[in-house]
Amino acid sequence: MKARTLIHVVAAFTAVVLAFVGSTMVSQRAAREVRDLSLRISRDAAPGIEAMATLRAEVRRVETLVRGAGEGAPGGLEAEIADARQKLDSAQLRFQALPMSDAERALFPRLVANVRAFDEAVERALVKARNGEATPVRELLPFGDAAAAQAQHLLDTDAREAQEMAARIEAVHERANRLALELDALCAVLAAIAAALVGRAVRHVLRLQEENRRLIERKAEELEQFAGRVAHDVLSPLSAVSLALSLVQKTTGAGSQNAVARGMSSLSRVRSVVDALLDFARAGAQPDPAAHAYVPQAIAGLEEELRPPAAAENVDLVFDRPPDCAVACSPGVLAILLTNLVRNSLKYMGESGVRRVHVSVRARRTSVVFEVEDSGPGIPEELGDRIFEPYVRGKETAAKKSGIGLGLATVKRLVVSHGGTVGVGKSPLGGALFWFELPRAEGESEPGSVRSPENPAQPA
Repeated sequence: MKARTLIHVVAAFTAVVLAFVGSTMVSQRAAREVRDLSLRISRDAAPGIEAMATLRAEVRRVETLVRGAGEGAPGGLEAEIADARQKLDSAQLRFQALPMSDAERALFPRLVANVRAFDEAVERALVKARNGEATPVRELLPFGDAAAAQAQHLLDTDAREAQEMAARIEAVHERANRLALELDALCAVLAAIAAALVGRAVRHVLRLQEENRRLIERKAEELEQFAGRVAHDVLSPLSAVSLALSLVQKTTGAGSQNAVARGMSSLSRVRSVVDALLDFARAGAQPDPAAHAYVPQAIAGLEEELRPPAAAENVDLVFDRPPDCAVACSPGVLAILLTNLVRNSLKYMGESGVRRVHVSVRARRTSVVFEVEDSGPGIPEELGDRIFEPYVRGKETAAKKSGIGLGLATVKRLVVSHGGTVGVGKSPLGGALFWFELPRAEGESEPGSVRSPENPAQPA
């Protein structure tokens, strides 16, 4: 009898505890969901609406100021125009820094392209105004309207998502209140069972946590050892080659020494690329925020390395003089990006009569745009931006050329991880135009010039 009572008491106590815990869990889950939705409204949707509204207003303000500059005395308005353009860029950057939904992520690249096109149209209008030429505002309006319309789409998207999240908050409140009442009614019945289950669950969770901690420690140790082996296996042969080239340089004539010097330079670049990749992998695809690469130095090294393979393919490799600026990535990463794109153009030049690859760099106020265009057959229309996905290759090129299709995927992964954008379009030379845009290194001043109208190729 006592045993049966004890069982009943324990069962009743367990039932109460279980119901109480269940009610608490439901309430906490509802509170977390409401808190998350509220934070998304206050930290994402609302700032996004504010940023897009500011961007639209500044676009219209720039149009008005440019109209005034075209009617006379442009010098007096340039300070206001520069201020409006700076606020426009700031609004775009604030929006870009916010977490994006799938709908926002689909619309934002078009906004970036439209704002860039509007910015360059403004610059062309100002150049005309400074030269005393007429500045028809109607030439500027289509670019401004496109940027403002895209900003309105994003604003409407944020407003709609905020409304949906507010409706979800209300539904969560109602559901949580109903479940809490039902669970409170079952407290007396489920207390004993809850106590037993909670005790067992706690022990189980503690055991799982301990096992997980040991597993993480073991995996971390294995990963570190693996990274060390990779670094040793890759860099040790390079050290041996470097030593051999040094000995050859000391024992050969001037002509051979030039060849050895080029080999040493290429070897040094290989080492920097390997170091950058290892650092990148060890950081879990998170780049070093303090890294920066000096663009003229990177272009000089790239030109020295790629002219021999370009000559072997009978391709005229042309480098524009780069601006004096730096980007927010390591030199090794920048070398990987440019080398992949140039070698890709050389590799798929095909049987084109005109064989030319053109590399140019353009500094903007907050970023630097790199472009590699060629006179080859171009990218098949059915591929489009899918060309940046791993293992994606054209049917004809896959049958004729070696490789597994990871070069362009690597470019996109590195650019995106460094806060940049990447794309492909049609080159004025008739082939493909690959471009990527990286943020300027901290402390960089604004560029001294903008892209000229004679070379209007613009990333889409």
